[in-house]
Amino acid sequence: MPTLPNRMSGVRRWVIVAGTLPLAWWCISLTAGALGIGYDAIGDVVSTWNITTAAGLVILIPAAFFSVSGGFELASPDSPRHGRWYATVGLTLTMAFYLLMVLNSVVAIFGGSVLRDPDTWSPELSSLEQWAVAAPYAAFLIPTGATLAALWRGRSRQAGSVT
Repeated sequence: MPTLPNRMSGVRRWVIVAGTLPLAWWCISLTAGALGIGYDAIGDVVSTWNITTAAGLVILIPAAFFSVSGGFELASPDSPRHGRWYATVGLTLTMAFYLLMVLNSVVAIFGGSVLRDPDTWSPELSSLEQWAVAAPYAAFLIPTGATLAALWRGRSRQAGSVT
């Protein structure tokens, strides 16, 4: 049975990193919020990251599961095809979350004013703060998309790869 080329070991690592990146970011922002790091300057932004990511765990936990499972399956000589599909599902879910977060900030910036619930947990953000909320998610789209592209690049050249 043919095995994947050596470049897949690097892709495998990036699949796992890209799939767990939003959870790592959430841990960092939770720590920053708990320690009060820069709370006067960016406290509302950190709070928004924490609240939106907590709500996004519905997407992010399955995404991380599929990405990590896919990363480990890529190393298996028996099921690299399954690993590629698992990783694709995980990375696609992760990218969907990123796009939702960026789109949410863009709509908040350019959309009309919306009546807010007075008892909401989320802070009211200025346009600059909305851009700051969207910036890491937009930046995370780049390595995640590149990993997804690298995962499928050269698939047709591999012997025995059938969709």
